[in-house]
Amino acid sequence: MISKTLRIARMIVLASFALNSAAWAAGSNAPCSNASLSGTYGSLGEGTNAEGQPEANLFQFKFDPSTGKFTGTDETGTSVNGTYEVASNCAVTGTTTKDGSTHPFSAVVTSAELQSVSGNPGATNGGFWVAQGSPTCTNAGVRGRFGLAVRGSFLAGAPFTGPVILIGELALSVNDSGDGVINGHIAGSENGTILTFAEEPVTGSYSVDANCKGTLTITPNGESALNFSFVIVDCGKEMLALETDADTAVIGTLVKDN
Repeated sequence: MISKTLRIARMIVLASFALNSAAWAAGSNAPCSNASLSGTYGSLGEGTNAEGQPEANLFQFKFDPSTGKFTGTDETGTSVNGTYEVASNCAVTGTTTKDGSTHPFSAVVTSAELQSVSGNPGATNGGFWVAQGSPTCTNAGVRGRFGLAVRGSFLAGAPFTGPVILIGELALSVNDSGDGVINGHIAGSENGTILTFAEEPVTGSYSVDANCKGTLTITPNGESALNFSFVIVDCGKEMLALETDADTAVIGTLVKDN
């Protein structure tokens, strides 16, 4: 299970993934086109803003290959839109517009997901996009056991300042009232302080919306709650998550144990 939770490490080696993806595209017998990006995707990214501070983002996009445009929202519900063009070698170029600001991005389509980088002068962001597929977007539809992998930074104003990495095993279930319930354990490192599974049992709750977005909260024993927004992807086998607590730039994935 724990090896599955380390999937978030792909964020660390984004550049090498992009190179491997390009090699896959070059060797593919099926050329890419705008039709290679169609339907709804979840997107998770991290980087730095124009001030050099860590930032993270979570989006849900819908691609329309007939127009080369996409629309969507971020974790706060703010509207996002853009344009894209997929070349025959599976390289993607486009722009994303949010709050009146337009950002260029480049990406590579792979057989599993889309690797991307974007930025304006002084700001850089890298991430990945995963197709939604056809999940059952209800509390009961996503119940099961998940591996959790979280990484990022706590900023000034948070309980501590510095890097955070967490892994865990979470069981998502539904009570008699239909509410989502979480139980499990986490481990990791908070600015160099090591946490073990035995020390960190967690409880929590989750709620899934019909649009395949949702929220979850996990509370380590004796500590403050960690709150996340998430987008369901890969037919319900994975959730892309972003911590929504103040002064955090933390992203993560929950991968279902099949």
